[in-house]
Amino acid sequence: MNELLELRASCGPSPLPSRSAGYRPRVLHLINNFEIGGTERQAVELLKRLDMDRYDLRLAAVRHKGPLYSAISTRFPEVTEFPLTSFYNANAFRQFRRVRSWMVREQVDILHAHDFYAGVLGVIAAQGTGVKTIASQRHLRPSDRPVHIWAERLVNRLAHRVLVNSEAIRTQILMTRNVSPDKIVLIKNALRLPEHVLAFDAAHERLCLELGLQTNVKIVGMVAKLRSEKGHCLLVEAARRIAHSLDDVHFVLVGDGPLRHEIELQAEQSGISDRVHLLGDRLDAAGLCAGFDVAVLASLREGFPNAILEAMGASVPVVATAVGGVPELIQDGITGYLVQPGDTEALAQRLRFVLEDKTERTNIAERGRRFVMNSFGAQKMVQAVERLYDELVERKKR
Repeated sequence: MNELLELRASCGPSPLPSRSAGYRPRVLHLINNFEIGGTERQAVELLKRLDMDRYDLRLAAVRHKGPLYSAISTRFPEVTEFPLTSFYNANAFRQFRRVRSWMVREQVDILHAHDFYAGVLGVIAAQGTGVKTIASQRHLRPSDRPVHIWAERLVNRLAHRVLVNSEAIRTQILMTRNVSPDKIVLIKNALRLPEHVLAFDAAHERLCLELGLQTNVKIVGMVAKLRSEKGHCLLVEAARRIAHSLDDVHFVLVGDGPLRHEIELQAEQSGISDRVHLLGDRLDAAGLCAGFDVAVLASLREGFPNAILEAMGASVPVVATAVGGVPELIQDGITGYLVQPGDTEALAQRLRFVLEDKTERTNIAERGRRFVMNSFGAQKMVQAVERLYDELVERKKR
């Protein structure tokens, strides 16, 4: 990281050439990768919809890999790669130089970095170039490592705008006293649903057939990476408690990650391995979710969870922990249910209550769907981002 600060200090002014009136502002989107994840999905949804007649859009990635790229490959047939393996080696210094040279050569007006590594790479490299920078923060903190927290604060201070997707994240940034309030822009996530969402009965039956289950069972589902902060071990413990009293309930975990073996072992030791199904990463996660009787999120910390947004949009009742931006989505007992993080007994009780009351499930699901459909339209997100681009272009002209 010291080398990066030296790079920033050594970057003398490299103003971009002026252009004639009527040009399309050139916007470089920089993303970590195209793997399955909430941040990546939101970036792809945005890139699918931005007006290419108004903006000259370019796309680059730290790693050009992942299945989500196929959704935008026609729009962006070329993706420049700036591969990073570490911030602490000679390659990192080369990549920062490459990004900086590329932005100057291509006369980029705006850099839009979508996640942590892209933000560190792009925002620092843009210093002294005249490029207006947008750093996105979609989590309360990047990790528990002090160096990551420090780096994110540095990027937020250097960027011209910090784009967040929840009031909880905005508040967290302001608590650091590192960023002025007028620099932070809150733009809500877009609701992402398949073009043709199956009705519950059809989606439920298809999921049961895939799992080899009778179609009259109930399914509690969770869509999240298998990482410690997502609380899968807490859900498995709640599942163990529920399984003793409800014979017809199964638990489906969609997502992959480093804790897969640990979760499988916990389910086996709890005697419910036949009731817990790990499906790994799925491109059709939103379609699978439509077949859940209840969607759950057991996270210990969150920014603004797309999985909950999509479940509510698919008319699935949600039980979630009251962390991060979740309370901005769920009003307890009205659009869903909230429990305190880490409280497995409360989680089990609330899930049991919802599973046993079909009328309550239907009512809460309908209210949740109405709320997100009215508040999280994709077009609203796109228009807000385009307004942000226009504002930065005007500032650049001045």
